[in-house]
Amino acid sequence: MMTRLTARKFKAICFYLFSWIIFCLLFALFNLYLNIEKNDTFSFLFIFQFALLIGLSHGIYDVVVLEDDRDHRTIWVALLIRTSFFIVAILCNISICVFVWSVYNTGEMISEESIMLLRIILKNPSVHLFMIYSFLMGYLITFVRSVHKKFGTRVFINTILGKYQEPTEEERIFMLIDLRNSTTLAEELGHFKYSNFLRDYYRFVSNCCEENRGEIYQIAGDGAYLTWPLKSCLKSPRPMLCFYDLQICLERTQKTFLKKYGVAPAFKAAVHCGKVIVSEVGNFGSEIAYHGDVLNTTSRLETLCAKIGQEFVASEDFISKMPLIKMFYPQKQGFFELKGKKKTISVYSLHFSLDKENPLN
Repeated sequence: MMTRLTARKFKAICFYLFSWIIFCLLFALFNLYLNIEKNDTFSFLFIFQFALLIGLSHGIYDVVVLEDDRDHRTIWVALLIRTSFFIVAILCNISICVFVWSVYNTGEMISEESIMLLRIILKNPSVHLFMIYSFLMGYLITFVRSVHKKFGTRVFINTILGKYQEPTEEERIFMLIDLRNSTTLAEELGHFKYSNFLRDYYRFVSNCCEENRGEIYQIAGDGAYLTWPLKSCLKSPRPMLCFYDLQICLERTQKTFLKKYGVAPAFKAAVHCGKVIVSEVGNFGSEIAYHGDVLNTTSRLETLCAKIGQEFVASEDFISKMPLIKMFYPQKQGFFELKGKKKTISVYSLHFSLDKENPLN
């Protein structure tokens, strides 16, 4: 059975593949419209075959070789390596396409005819144009993928569509995940080692959030706000599954953290839901901002974790809206008066069994 990590990588490779197919077919249609080549059928099929090969090679290079989210090289080094990759990949894939056609027509992969055909193709001005086009499209696809990873699918699409240029009201879920003993860790590890520790820790937070279709709204030091549209969680309790997945990830990588840093991360969390105002703020370096009492309440709930000795607490408003909630063993902790609040709020704790592969199984 395909794991979620494998599924995520497969989806990422499919993005590269389909993007290349679309861009290459657009070029083929433009080429057909201008009637640059006499043999339009050959040109069209050749470009389609090239799109399949370059899409797979580009996707595998970015997702598997670079491990997608672990490429920490400097920008100029990354640009130099990527430029070399595109040049080599384009030339190699064009050559492979020619040799495949040679096998189909003559039964031989490498022959005098195939080499001569390759030379003719590489001298063709329209092929030069296609190579330049492919080079630029490669960078465009990489850029779109990087922006998508940076902001997430929903924020990326809504930013392009300009949905949040005017304030919009939404019902959303917010979960605050807080690293335990962060001050002590910073003192023990030192600034640089602690920074690397946080980077590795937040990589798991980010992956678990993305796998459960959430968004990271804000990371501030040792805490991170994760958010979901409420309607996307009415059939699947994604915030709880995200919390569970993060527990599993950190448990499985505990030895790695201990070997590298001498300590393993542990966290606590609180979750709440309600109406917020969403808007895009700032002219330069603008970002999506959420305004409302929900975030403040979530923060106050998180401070209760230590007071009542629980790892994961939730408001009754959240509990009442989630499906399959009994699978997470909710226990009512009582009514609490949160700082800055006039009314008391009913608080529940949630629990998981790490022996199971998934709480819903």
